[in-house]
Amino acid sequence: MAADMAKPKGVSSDSLVRDSLKQIANIDKGLLGGNAFLEVNRDARSNARTLDQERASGIVRGPLHGVPIALKDVFETADNMQTSAGARALVGKPATRNAKVVDSLLKAGVVIVGKTNMTELSNFRSETPIDGWSSRGGQTLNPHRLGGQVAGSSTGSAVAVAQGLVPLALGVETNGSIIAPAAYSGVFGFKPTEGLVSAEGVITCSRQDTVGTFTRNVRDAAQALNAMTETDGYTLGLKPDALLGKRIGYTPVPDLTAADASDPAKRADKKHFDEALRLLESKGAILVPVGQLGSDVSDAVYDSYGLALFADVKQKLEAYLSGREGLPIKSLSELIDFNERNKRSGEPDQDFLKMINGLDISDKERSELWAAIGPIFKSTLDKPLHEHKLDAMVSNFLSNSYYFAAAAGYPGMSVPSGMDDEGMPTAIHFYGAGLSEATLLSVAYGYEQASQAIREPAFAQGTPLASTPATDELSTQV
Repeated sequence: MAADMAKPKGVSSDSLVRDSLKQIANIDKGLLGGNAFLEVNRDARSNARTLDQERASGIVRGPLHGVPIALKDVFETADNMQTSAGARALVGKPATRNAKVVDSLLKAGVVIVGKTNMTELSNFRSETPIDGWSSRGGQTLNPHRLGGQVAGSSTGSAVAVAQGLVPLALGVETNGSIIAPAAYSGVFGFKPTEGLVSAEGVITCSRQDTVGTFTRNVRDAAQALNAMTETDGYTLGLKPDALLGKRIGYTPVPDLTAADASDPAKRADKKHFDEALRLLESKGAILVPVGQLGSDVSDAVYDSYGLALFADVKQKLEAYLSGREGLPIKSLSELIDFNERNKRSGEPDQDFLKMINGLDISDKERSELWAAIGPIFKSTLDKPLHEHKLDAMVSNFLSNSYYFAAAAGYPGMSVPSGMDDEGMPTAIHFYGAGLSEATLLSVAYGYEQASQAIREPAFAQGTPLASTPATDELSTQV
């Protein structure tokens, strides 16, 4: 695609969608492909032709007009495709409505080419999950190194963008499920402030679940956020001097131990983060050292957070299963029973799901837990942001700073920073106060333009993460 998602002059939406579908069939489903897609939309090309006709008549909806995109398999679409959270048990009649954010994107002129694979039930099935695996789609693979980590639950969306199959894919994050897959796939992963983008019509697992994006540059993420919120302000700060005068907090990475120094990922993580700090400063940013995030958060708070989160999962999934028309199962108990009856060799257990189903926490108790722990996690970011008058913060990816941003409900962005010695991407994580998306995108853009660190995947051979094969074919062959 072009530098942004606006189609190159003289290229039709139909040709872009056709090429996307061919690459899904030939690359993604090939011997060295990432297995990012569960199914494709058989109406994609006819939808693209309709948008081409609009353009020919002088109607251009904006920079996303006619652009092919993909959706994680949790976004409802009123078409021929399933919405199943990667679970065979949820395969039934297609949804009867579009998720609200899908309607916003369709209004902006996108063409949905398919649904992407994911870690089944957003990583809430097994206590020993296989990241990127689902009973519907099998194992998603990292296109940089096919045996490499894919991380989180929005894996298929990250891999789809990394392979160049689409310039934009949607994901959902509870805690790390956008930021981590983006980092390991070497693309830009953006998680907005909790609640900024509507989650209506999305299979969510928690009140903090947030709709976000995977792209190959910051501008595309900003344009997508404009469309998803039906505003136009998120691209305004993407300027050449975006970093000039910005106060950015950071926690230095300590010198590596001998054991850590022998780990290519940890070695590259520190090296590229230190390089990123020097680059930010060279472009006019004011760097401010801050303390270690979460150093004053007690074990009891972490335990309460986990309990509140798991109680949310039970409530959210039970409500969705009982309320969604056309599903063959209507409760967590029925879901567990289905998985037991239909378990195949090599599949992970569902002990996590059983534990969640067995929780006995009232709605009142759940609300009280969130009310107690929410302010604590917000303060882990609010304190340094306010004390040092920061515009944003930046961390090395392996610091897991995304955990605190997610728990606080604040925005974050994973930005490629290079490659390690084993051919796997590295990343840094920008994050900031609630509703600071415009500033955060501006800072990330300044770093992106200066670093140019994103790399094409090599599709290098490696040991697969799981031996379980894909169980469903694409619904449409191209």
